[in-house]
Amino acid sequence: MKKNKISISAKFVALFLLIVSLNTLAYYFMLQNIYQQELKSQAKTVVSNVESFGAWVAQNGRVWVKEGSKESFLSQELYKASCENIDEEGFVHFYSKNPALAQREFSEVVAKSSSPAKFHMTSQNVMNPVNAPDDFEKTALAIVTKTGAAEYSEFVDGQYRFAQTIYHKASCISCHGDPAKAPEDVIKRYGSEHGFGFKEGDVAGVISVSIPANPLYMKALNFVGIKEIVLILVPFIIALWFVRAAIISPIKKLTEVAHEVSTGKDTPVDTAGIDLNTHNEIHQLTLALSRMRNSTQLALKKMREARAEAEKHRKS
Repeated sequence: MKKNKISISAKFVALFLLIVSLNTLAYYFMLQNIYQQELKSQAKTVVSNVESFGAWVAQNGRVWVKEGSKESFLSQELYKASCENIDEEGFVHFYSKNPALAQREFSEVVAKSSSPAKFHMTSQNVMNPVNAPDDFEKTALAIVTKTGAAEYSEFVDGQYRFAQTIYHKASCISCHGDPAKAPEDVIKRYGSEHGFGFKEGDVAGVISVSIPANPLYMKALNFVGIKEIVLILVPFIIALWFVRAAIISPIKKLTEVAHEVSTGKDTPVDTAGIDLNTHNEIHQLTLALSRMRNSTQLALKKMREARAEAEKHRKS
């Protein structure tokens, strides 16, 4: 059987590197979980804000605005007024927007802003083609519809994509229920083929959020600096120093002494300051080696005396 010639020092260094590697891996997974939770928390905050905005519009039925795209409204009203934003005939134009339209325009404003988080509302049965789902949203819609999951997320092309399920409320059914009962301006603008047939509590779709996901090592640099690295490495360095100073070096010295004693040399074993009742294993080994050395020297002495006596009798 081939003997292992690797020293204890080399084995300990290898073990030390293995422990550091495993701890680094553990820290990586911990940081990854923290980062994903941070991204999810940001996405949920965006969803909450969007839903709050939609709820504000819904509680008023619709909102009316004076300015905005003349192509983006459900209906309009004209009022005679002497103020800004009047047409040539002196009328002010007010344009109505329901919750879905207001939220979509809100998403377009956010998309053009400097905010890193963008959102999009979509469904498997969209009324407005502009709200059609992308590939991720199609996957999310299929999963939440099939499983009843409240949310779905994954990383796609350097983006953290998060989708939260939204459900039709009673206020939504007036526009998304029976097309025969839908507001005339909704039918006029979007037709009656898509976006209808829902009941209260049905899955309306998802609010999809996209947040840039930087490589984890870049985020790690924000969490782990030189001080943190030092604090991680110092305990291992102290452990390495302790094992080498308190175990490996003394054993190496005792091994040298044991080798010399085994060849018959009268090499002293330093036991000064060692308590005979010590619980230190290295000290116990030193005392045992000292006793073995004394026994060996005594045996050699008696053997030499016996040889001398035998030689004396032979000559006589």
